[in-house]
Amino acid sequence: MRFVYWSREIAGWLIILLGLGLFYATYEKLNNRRIFEAAPMAFMGFVVFRGGIHLLKVAVAAQVARALPESAQPQTRKASRMQPKSYAPTPAKSVVPGPKSRAAASANGEAD
Repeated sequence: MRFVYWSREIAGWLIILLGLGLFYATYEKLNNRRIFEAAPMAFMGFVVFRGGIHLLKVAVAAQVARALPESAQPQTRKASRMQPKSYAPTPAKSVVPGPKSRAAASANGEAD
């Protein structure tokens, strides 16, 4: 299992070196005034370089995760959920037109 970490680490560094080599080739193309050939090569160098950095991050994360004690693993627990809100239409008995009391009717300026 330890070999997997080191293989990721070595592959990451080799890919970073390959990306830097592409950047150097881009630099050489730009020195020779080959702008249209240098632009795709710069993009390739960027993608390869970022891939190497990502592989290094994965290798370090795997090493750190392996070093964690078993007690540090998160315990699963049952999630409590709220009651779902009803999206059904409002019941007809709670939607009554007009005021609910005489005080509300008089406050609105309506009289009998």
